[in-house]
Amino acid sequence: MDSTNSVPPAAKVGTFDHLQPALQAPQHGHPGNPLGHPQQTAPAGPLPAQWANLPAALRDRRQWVLAGADKMPLTIDGRAASSTDPTTWADFDSVCRAAEARNLHIGYVLTEDDPFTCIDMDVKETTPQEHIQRFHKIVEEFDSYTEHSRSGKGLHVWVEGKIGKGRRREGVEVYSQERYIICTGNVVKDKPIVAQQERLQNMISQMPETTCGAELVEVLPTDTDEGVMQRAWESGEKFQRLWRGEWEELGFSSQSEADASLMQTLAFHSPSNEQCRRLFRMSALGKREKATKNDTYLNRTLAVQRGHVTRDAGAAAHGKQIADALIATWEAKRATNVFQLLTDHDLGKLPPLRWLVKGFIPVGGVGALFGASGTFKSFLALDLLAHIANGAPWFGQRVRAAPVVYVPFEGRGGIPRRVAAWRLGYGKFGATSTGISFLMEPLNLRDQADRDKLVMTLKSKIIGGVLCIDTLAQAGGSFDENSSEGMGEMIAIFQELQRRLDCTVLVVHHSGKSEGAGLRGHSSLHGALDFVIHVWKKVAKDKDDEEDGPLDARFTMRKVKDGESGIECPFTMDKLNLGNDEDGDPITSLAVAPWRAPHERKQAPDAAVLAAADDAFVNKWIRQLTSEGQRPTGRGLEGMRAAVRAEHDMTQKSLRDSLARLKDRGQLIEEQGGPSGSKWLRPVDTCTAEHG
Repeated sequence: MDSTNSVPPAAKVGTFDHLQPALQAPQHGHPGNPLGHPQQTAPAGPLPAQWANLPAALRDRRQWVLAGADKMPLTIDGRAASSTDPTTWADFDSVCRAAEARNLHIGYVLTEDDPFTCIDMDVKETTPQEHIQRFHKIVEEFDSYTEHSRSGKGLHVWVEGKIGKGRRREGVEVYSQERYIICTGNVVKDKPIVAQQERLQNMISQMPETTCGAELVEVLPTDTDEGVMQRAWESGEKFQRLWRGEWEELGFSSQSEADASLMQTLAFHSPSNEQCRRLFRMSALGKREKATKNDTYLNRTLAVQRGHVTRDAGAAAHGKQIADALIATWEAKRATNVFQLLTDHDLGKLPPLRWLVKGFIPVGGVGALFGASGTFKSFLALDLLAHIANGAPWFGQRVRAAPVVYVPFEGRGGIPRRVAAWRLGYGKFGATSTGISFLMEPLNLRDQADRDKLVMTLKSKIIGGVLCIDTLAQAGGSFDENSSEGMGEMIAIFQELQRRLDCTVLVVHHSGKSEGAGLRGHSSLHGALDFVIHVWKKVAKDKDDEEDGPLDARFTMRKVKDGESGIECPFTMDKLNLGNDEDGDPITSLAVAPWRAPHERKQAPDAAVLAAADDAFVNKWIRQLTSEGQRPTGRGLEGMRAAVRAEHDMTQKSLRDSLARLKDRGQLIEEQGGPSGSKWLRPVDTCTAEHG
């Protein structure tokens, strides 16, 4: 006989592959057409476009939750929800946004205070034809809003009316409180929810009162299947023999009693009903049809083992106390039983650290780029993001190409110029685009709805990439960055986005009161970050110290998780000419370039230089036209600007200003005899030559 601590091959932790067929999802397909309509088999995944079909009477109530893949109710941030706790519910729109972002279904929570009841008809491959006909009759008689269930086979009829405790009979379940129903919008009868109290009373009078205890509250597992099985196996020989199906040898009068005993041990070691059902079906006892064909039998067994909990509020509170005590026990056991110790060999199998920017920015995590005003931190952030998007080395460090999204919360008006300057590419590597995606719409990251919308927008588009938030102060609105609570909230928000989007979050932030003060705000921020880049400007030692000019700065890697801190890189801001505005004034912006000595720097020409270039071109242009026998006018030259744009691009105003300057200096004169009797422009040297 096996010892108590020995797990046989058929039940060893982590070796359940031979039992997996019991866990496979059922095949879809309707076993008949209960309504005489064309087949309507919904896919396994949710269809958000159909949620708008749900009646407004349901949508208007703040009683919505997410429906997990295992039908477990969830809050919009992924925690376990409860059908008796309104604080875990949310409004329809918020739940829809969260569900679509995570590819989940949505559910409505029935309460004693709302007027609704749902008649749930479960249709399976084995459902008898007489049941199908009865379902058909129910749908037609109640004549209210009806939809297909998540599987695309079952039916939900929604009516107004109350029945108290839930009832069930032969594939029909009726609920009006303390239960949540997964809603699809896959319409069978597109009608309003109508009052049917009398019909409801007649129906439930023919149905026995549910006796399987309170509704089982689904919660997340606190441990893996392997961890639960290990502890259950170590509980003794009785569990081991029940697992192998030796219930008769143990003296049980029926297999149902043996099932209850096995389930009791599983339930003790796991608070998750879904996990208990799954593990039970992996045992020899779990192979009979009663346990495999649906959850009804196992749920009834579980409910008994959870303590014969009733559905009234007082018992629900008592059940929660029991659950809390059990969870504390499970957590205590976890502390001694489930920690995994790794050997040198195990450590060698772990994936190596990956870098976005080698030695500077690791893949994943949250980091900050900070500095005082005037240190060009946003320009440096844009340059960093563009290099990541293009996969080009940054300050000599190797870069892994990745998708990038930049969210500027301030200074949005200057973004186009900065991008144009970067593309102009003084000293750049020939990239024609930054490769960055920009989100310019206003949002508040402290608003869960805005975060959900952001995740929906970026989900699957930024995996392994970078989300840049510029700046922290503007992203959070009016929060107290100097308090642990305020900064803690923002840290949690950035970590949530990093986790949900599976990306690196880069936050642009301000420095404290002095360069040495570090990140502005509560000190918890620095400790929570995986990397910190400090942008600063060197102060000249004296007037002869020209090592750094007004457009020079540098950054230091103040913190690098699993990397080398303290690396310093100087850089220069190149001033680049982007053209002229409508008034003819130059448009300039800055772009980051590696540091160079002042005499090596290229600067944008000033207004006087641009004006001189305009005058030289216009004078040459007019002389060329007159040498060809033409008599150019100011209006005519304006009309010909497009023809010479490739040689010299000018605005209408810059052309007029140039003509005025040339006339003021006496280089042009106006004479009669131009086209249509207008005056024409003649260069002075041409006129002098003609009149010698």
